[in-house]
Amino acid sequence: MESLLGWWQLAGVEEYCGVQAVNWLEAPPVAPRLARAPVATAPQPKHASSPVTPEPAKPVPSGPAPTSLDALHERLRRVDDLPGTQYGQARALPHGPVDASLMIVSDCPDEDDLAAGTILSGATGTLLRNMLSAIGIDMAACYRASLSVTRPASGRLPAADIAPMADLMRRHIVLARPQNLLLLGTGASEALTGDPIVKARGILHDFNQDGGRKALVATYHPRTLLKRPHCKRQTWDDLQLLLKEGNW
Repeated sequence: MESLLGWWQLAGVEEYCGVQAVNWLEAPPVAPRLARAPVATAPQPKHASSPVTPEPAKPVPSGPAPTSLDALHERLRRVDDLPGTQYGQARALPHGPVDASLMIVSDCPDEDDLAAGTILSGATGTLLRNMLSAIGIDMAACYRASLSVTRPASGRLPAADIAPMADLMRRHIVLARPQNLLLLGTGASEALTGDPIVKARGILHDFNQDGGRKALVATYHPRTLLKRPHCKRQTWDDLQLLLKEGNW
């Protein structure tokens, strides 16, 4: 009983009983309707026949598909209409060597990543670096990228935006030419395997891209591990699977 009461206290319940009886069958009171405040409008210039509306800002055109990794990086840095560039001005860009043994794909940057300007550079990056180091992989030698270089206000990618980001990421993988792929979290997993992380993890996927076959493993995002440490064991198993069955 003490444990049960403690649970409700953690949930925010401060009183175990009320002073006055409550009729749970009574309909809730109707909220009073508030008068809508008038919307202030800017004064119109004299002799104007119609209101003058400013022209919307035009996005920077994306142009043809990039043919090199450097060209893609430059576009992600400055272009405003590529998938994953629409959530804000601050960006965390991909980085790492071409032809890396491992390419790590996340969903979107964390706040620390936006401050640093690169993906997986904060607390999540530190945790992943330590876990990879434990199986003999240097994260500095890995190529790191994300579906989105900007961060949505909610911290989660809208479902409607994942498909175009997945198309761009497939092109990204072609240009980066990694040997193996590690997907972090549900966003990246759904984009490149079609399954959420709970279904995609624990399996070695054969990722076929333009005739090139790459070993792919999906696992929990480090930000999930920071909130739910009990998932570290499953992530450790996924990394072991990648090490044993990947193309090294």
